[in-house]
Amino acid sequence: MIIGIIHVNRKKGKPSPCKRCKETIATGEVHAVVIVRYGKAQEAMFKMKAAQGQAWTRKVGLKYRRLHLKNCLAEWLAFTYLQRTESRRERKGGRPPLPNMSPEEKLVRHRLVRRRAEIIRQIDTTDDTTRITILADRLLEIQGQMEVPVTPPLKNNMQRNMVLSKVQKKINTALEEQS
Repeated sequence: MIIGIIHVNRKKGKPSPCKRCKETIATGEVHAVVIVRYGKAQEAMFKMKAAQGQAWTRKVGLKYRRLHLKNCLAEWLAFTYLQRTESRRERKGGRPPLPNMSPEEKLVRHRLVRRRAEIIRQIDTTDDTTRITILADRLLEIQGQMEVPVTPPLKNNMQRNMVLSKVQKKINTALEEQS
């Protein structure tokens, strides 16, 4: 993951605060400058600020962090990495993490999930009501065996939503015809 461009400099001019620990970086002290926004993103920000009349120099839109080299840089990099990966995970969705399970329990659960998926595929392909009721009973039995249930489909997974709703309709009509 590209977080930015790291420059190691000796502080010139006036002292400034460290972004992480808020202590001052004294003049003459070696520190790190991490440039976070640069290139096309910085140019776009410059154009926006120039249109608003707020761009005084070409450096407008450049985003950087001054950090001490010893501890602050490592802490800031780790924090930024975690923050970006979490935000990406929230944005993209994904499966929620399973609870801690032994390898045997994971294997059993994996087999049950695969069997459940196969039964759902069989229900989707068949039109025989007696076969659908038998498969629906097996599906309920397998879902009862699972300690950790399969997560519901995400909102943006339309294909899975359509298949599961179609299967549920088939099960409902087959059960109505049986009774």
